[in-house]
Amino acid sequence: MKRTFTYLLLLLLLLTGSYFIHADTSVYRGPIVYTGTIVYESGGSAKLLKTGQTTQYSSELDDGYYQKGIAKSYTVLTTGQFADTVNIDLTHLVSDTGAFIGATQTYTDVGKCGVFKAAGGETIVITGSVSNNGTFTTASATANTVVVTAGFVNEADAPEITFKKREAHSNNCVLDNNTGLMWSRYVSDKMGTGGDGKMPWTGVAYDIFAYCAAANVALLGGYGDWRIGGFNACFSLITWEAPGCSIDSTAFPGDMTQNIWTSTTTPQTVANAIQFYGSSGGIAYTVKTTAGYCLLVRGG
Repeated sequence: MKRTFTYLLLLLLLLTGSYFIHADTSVYRGPIVYTGTIVYESGGSAKLLKTGQTTQYSSELDDGYYQKGIAKSYTVLTTGQFADTVNIDLTHLVSDTGAFIGATQTYTDVGKCGVFKAAGGETIVITGSVSNNGTFTTASATANTVVVTAGFVNEADAPEITFKKREAHSNNCVLDNNTGLMWSRYVSDKMGTGGDGKMPWTGVAYDIFAYCAAANVALLGGYGDWRIGGFNACFSLITWEAPGCSIDSTAFPGDMTQNIWTSTTTPQTVANAIQFYGSSGGIAYTVKTTAGYCLLVRGG
C-alpha cells in the first residue's frame, strides 16, 4: 500500500511539479514583470508572436486567416527610475593638434572638425584641456573648425583634447510582456556627424557599440547592461499588415520608420550588417561604415 501511494505521489509531482521546479530555480526564464518598483521574471511559456496581419489575402487560408501566435503586449515605463532624461556623452574627436581662439570662440584643427554638425546647436563636453574644459553649445562647424556660442579662451598648441557630444536621452523604457525584452523607448537622436542620431555600425569612435557603452556608463533607465538588438529581437516589434508595416506608436512614439541597426552581421558579406525599417518591414544589407539609428535593448 505504501509503495502504491509513493508511486502515485511521484506521478502527481511529475504531472504538476514542473511549475514549482521552474519557478523556484534558475532553470526557468519566463517573461519579465514590472511591479512598479522592481522587475522580475515570472512563470510562462515561450510562443511565437503573431505577425499582426488580420487581412486574408488568399483562399488558401494564409496568415491573415489563421492569425496564430500571441498578440504583442507592452508595458510603457515612465515613472521612478524611468522618468526624466539621462546625459549620454559619446566621444567624437580626440586630438592634440588643435588650438582655441577666444576672440572668435573657435577651436581649429585642420581636417578633424567635420565630426560636428555644420549648423551647430550641439552640446559638447570638453576634457583634457588646460583652460577650456566644460560644456559648450556649438554655433557652427566646418572640416577645420568648430565655433561655440561662448566660453572659449585662448589656448595654443592644446594638449590631447577629448570632445564628446551629449544627448539628453529619455529614461522611458518599454517592456515587452511576451519576450521579456526591455527596450529604450526612443532611438538615438543627437550623435554622429549629422547630429541626428545616425552612427556607423563600426569603424569610428562614435559607432553604435560605443554609443551603447556610453549609455551603460550613464545607467540609462537605471541599468548598465544595454546592448544593440539582434535581427530576431528587432523584428519582433513589427506588425505586418498592408499597406505598410508599423511599430506600436503608443509604446514607441518616436520615429521608428528609418534605418535602424541590428547587431547582426549578414551571412553573405561580413562587411555588412542588417538594418531594419519599421514602416515597411524591409531590411537592408548595409555596409557597416554607413550611418544608421541605434535602438537599445536589455534582458531576454
